Amino acid sequence: MAKRNSGGMIIRLVDVVLIVLFGFLMISKIQEQVDIPLPQSKGDNPASTAQDEVFDVFIRADGRIQCGWIDSSYQVLMPLDNSDAGAARARYDELKGMIAKANTAKAPVSIQAEFDSPTQFTVDLLDICRDLGLQKSLTCFRLVNGQAVPAG
Repeated sequence: MAKRNSGGMIIRLVDVVLIVLFGFLMISKIQEQVDIPLPQSKGDNPASTAQDEVFDVFIRADGRIQCGWIDSSYQVLMPLDNSDAGAARARYDELKGMIAKANTAKAPVSIQAEFDSPTQFTVDLLDICRDLGLQKSLTCFRLVNGQAVPAG
């Protein structure tokens, strides 16, 4: 019978122990708390101005995008699936035209997205505001017993 080389096994064991030790040392240094300076606002928040100077846009989870009040008749039903790109583009253009027509005073836009609404609709509204040269703010909310409460 051949004698096993036990010296090689000890070297491998020492290598593994050192790797684990260095791993724990690196993780312990990562867990140190560091003060990170938070960014400061460079302007006024459009949502904090007077309520009559803000143009509200609500994004609902069912695909409705409503301009004005939450029960507004100015609304577009966006498609929830992207299977028909032409229809989605037509709704996007309809929404852009509706916002341009309803917000002739170029008031800042307060985008209020329902928590479960598709993210693409929020991105579309941000693009529309950019294209129309409108200031914007974004809020996420949940509906609890028919009342909109901030999500968070």
